[in-house]
Amino acid sequence: MFDLEAPDDLVLVQDAILVPPPVDGRGRQQASGVLTPDGRMVENSISWSNSREPVNAAPAMPDTVETLSGCWMFGGTLYGHFGHFITESFARAWALDALRGQIDGVLFTPKQSSANLEPMLKALRPLMDSLGLDVPVRCITTPTRVERLHVPRQGVGMGDLTVGSAKFRDFVGAHAGAGIDPAGPERIYVSRSLLPAQRGGLIAESLLEGYLAQEGYQMFHPQKHPAAVQIAHYKAARDIITVDCSPLHMMAYVGNAAQRVAILTRRSMDFAPGFVRQLQTFTGMTAFEINTLERDWVQGGALRPGRGSFGEMDFPRTWRMLRDRGMISGDTPWPALTDSQRDADLQRIADLHGQAFNPLDENLERHARRTAKASA
Repeated sequence: MFDLEAPDDLVLVQDAILVPPPVDGRGRQQASGVLTPDGRMVENSISWSNSREPVNAAPAMPDTVETLSGCWMFGGTLYGHFGHFITESFARAWALDALRGQIDGVLFTPKQSSANLEPMLKALRPLMDSLGLDVPVRCITTPTRVERLHVPRQGVGMGDLTVGSAKFRDFVGAHAGAGIDPAGPERIYVSRSLLPAQRGGLIAESLLEGYLAQEGYQMFHPQKHPAAVQIAHYKAARDIITVDCSPLHMMAYVGNAAQRVAILTRRSMDFAPGFVRQLQTFTGMTAFEINTLERDWVQGGALRPGRGSFGEMDFPRTWRMLRDRGMISGDTPWPALTDSQRDADLQRIADLHGQAFNPLDENLERHARRTAKASA
């Protein structure tokens, strides 16, 4: 089990062997990381998705290695996905406060060696700079002997690791968004309505956007803006409404105690409580979940919700809960979603995906009947 506050959180390895995952590697746990010259796994190079799920495991000592001179810091696993990057890939950046000026840069291993890494690193560069990871970065794709390699333990992660270590919280408090002034409206709704279809969201989100616009909220689509603009908006807003999604990590890094964040549950996966803990721990802000989810809509015969599923929420209850929390003030309750409104949006979603979306509960019932019949 991983402990964010365990001792020996930064070690120096001479002639470290940095091993990327195999080119044909697949699955959640990859054989990669940092080895000592005699082949022992450096414990700090294990990356954890949460306190019980390591992302990488000890690789075998490679037969041949390239060499890299100089002094470097190990950054962990490089993800291209925004949310995974600012939690799992950014998790060791806290050590830069101790190492800045002593190292040549940061070395990552790819999540998948087949990834197109150069465009990925170029696209991530403005985000890294805005968060304080403002040193040269390389991604190692072949086993490499590194002359001197500092290996920090990760300081944040997903799940129960979102609260971060004290050193990580201190680092983001000092560096994330530094030099970026607040700029933007006082009220924003972080929308998913313009994301690619496979990202999922809310059924009839356009209706919600209309209701919130009447309450003075501006629709904000973070993927349409560079990192600096996102940070400026998250600093400026007094009230933020969003679904459970990756931008909440950024809000935790750059937000402040005077803000209020309401998190609308869009899938039955219990993510919101973790985001609430993260926001409160990092900033002291007021953060809370608004769970009025009535149904998960999933692609085809899927048996669980996921990144691409859509949530159907109870509009009247959402209005009441947001109003009780002071996030809206209108006296007219939001009407319940009609069958025609739901069906029209489901058809739009099906057209985008090329496949119908079905209620998760009905999929599970059909699966249970088939399983029972097969075992009879």
